[in-house]
Amino acid sequence: MSPSSEPAVRALLLRGGRVAGPSGTAVRDLLVVGAHVLTVDADLPDVHLPGVPVTEVDLRGRLVLPALVDQHSHPTGGGGGGGPHTQNLPILFEQYTTAGIGAVVGCLGHDTVVRTHEALLARVRALRAQGLSAYLFTGEIGHPPATLTGDLRRDLTLFTEVRGVKAAVGEVGAVGTVDELHRLAGAVARGSRTGGKPPALHLHLGADPRGAALVGRAVADGLLPAAMVTITHVNWNPEVLAAATDLARTGVHVDVTACILPEYFPGAVPPHRAVAELLDRVPVEQITVTSDAGGSHPHEGALVPHRPVLLLDVLRRCLAERVAAPHLLGAVFAGNAARRLGLTGVGVVTPGARADLLVVDESGREPISLVLGGRFVVEAGIPLVTDPIGGGPAPEPMEAVS
Repeated sequence: MSPSSEPAVRALLLRGGRVAGPSGTAVRDLLVVGAHVLTVDADLPDVHLPGVPVTEVDLRGRLVLPALVDQHSHPTGGGGGGGPHTQNLPILFEQYTTAGIGAVVGCLGHDTVVRTHEALLARVRALRAQGLSAYLFTGEIGHPPATLTGDLRRDLTLFTEVRGVKAAVGEVGAVGTVDELHRLAGAVARGSRTGGKPPALHLHLGADPRGAALVGRAVADGLLPAAMVTITHVNWNPEVLAAATDLARTGVHVDVTACILPEYFPGAVPPHRAVAELLDRVPVEQITVTSDAGGSHPHEGALVPHRPVLLLDVLRRCLAERVAAPHLLGAVFAGNAARRLGLTGVGVVTPGARADLLVVDESGREPISLVLGGRFVVEAGIPLVTDPIGGGPAPEPMEAVS
């Protein structure tokens, strides 16, 4: 069949998987047409769609979750804090997909000289063109922040891809006063309103609990709306996790970081244990987990890169240890971040949603498969679509994220 005669739309009929929906998990059939889920049903009959090829796949014994939503990553590569030789390379499309990630929010870290917002936006658009739901935060760890246009409000208003503002507390050169947090919150609120987005202030926490205490004072004084705030890196140590838990009780969202592991950061709370502790104390809707992929840290004379697969590793551990029911883990690892950032149709397995589906076994041991925009991009751990900048073959055309 010549390319010009290829069918414009294809369909998948996914049979018998345990589908994690918004309120529970049950054996269901999924009909995917084009890039979206058309039907979720207990027993779909054979499907015949005129002019539309239907591929049937048996998923019995497998768990179907929404593809993971990673709202803190460095797709242009992070690092560089130890000199030019410590800069990380950009993250490839297949490094995200083989980690089960269907949506990513990119951000900058300490380096906003070599790693610019313009480069970040370009990389986000490249990932979107390949079919990943990719976005970014404007802002940075330093304060006042670097931005795309020179103004946070303009960035939020003018760029669909910009979903919020990243800032930091508890770091040298970061936001250091309640008044600065108040002004930052005002810029986020006004820019998000004119951009038609939920207000989202994504705050990097340092390992010192005083950073969380600053956020707590601003919330208590009524100068920082708790609902607009997500604090990330909450598992640095038990003290930071406890402070974050207190903040969550005021309405702040809390984000566990997959790369903060005790073997590299002594005293850190293992990410899966942090998820378990938070689920015991905080409403599930306020909890997320992210990779911080693209960064790195020195260890025993070498640099240890933070890879997207760390996020999948935490999910696997949570499944294996039955930290929570699969549908709750689907919310923590996908749905909560998507809803928080206003990513419509992402992070859920429901009719009308984008067909970004993670297929995994409940033991957490078997290779994953990933459907992205209605197309298998990973099967049994093997990427079927690769990033052209990685030197692989040029990928077939795929529906870009609108």
